[in-house]
Amino acid sequence: MRTFVIRARKAHFKATVGKKEHVEIIAHTLANAFYISNQLRNDVEVYVVLDSAADFPKTIKFSSNDGLSFPGFHEEAILGVVANAQERGQHVALGEVKSIAPGIEVHGYGFDTLLKALQETRVVYLLDNKGDDIRTLQFESQGVFVLSDHIALPKKSVKGLERRGLKKISLGKKVLFASQCVVLVHNELDRQWG
Repeated sequence: MRTFVIRARKAHFKATVGKKEHVEIIAHTLANAFYISNQLRNDVEVYVVLDSAADFPKTIKFSSNDGLSFPGFHEEAILGVVANAQERGQHVALGEVKSIAPGIEVHGYGFDTLLKALQETRVVYLLDNKGDDIRTLQFESQGVFVLSDHIALPKKSVKGLERRGLKKISLGKKVLFASQCVVLVHNELDRQWG
């Protein structure tokens, strides 16, 4: 299973594409995480952490192995699915997990709780241009790759993750869009695992 976590610091999905919330980053990242030519990838899951949910941070999990489908791979189609998930997950209680469609769950917790749970059983990598070069590493088959939208992760969150074993990896010296990072991580894992 390839797992990506993208922390959406200010996004709410009633926002318009191209505005300050930059919800298109989430759409592009989801498209590049799941789609390959003529099909969805198997064994991929993406957690979109919504820091700016109305009551408390919530997380939407998308999983290709559980019947996930989008009505298209353009921004409007993907963001429509995300907005629907956000709307249907409004009443998810703190700590609750609710399945709302095939391959889509809403979790009643945010980034720190999610990462603590993932770090208990899996290796977690943060994409950071000061980390170890991705081409020099051998990856765990169950690795988790953490990204942020257009707003960097808080230093306090990163330090807490590092204390629990987070590994920083780099895709090069240039800062890339989250959606580009997902493509490069997939490519490296495809090359390593065949």
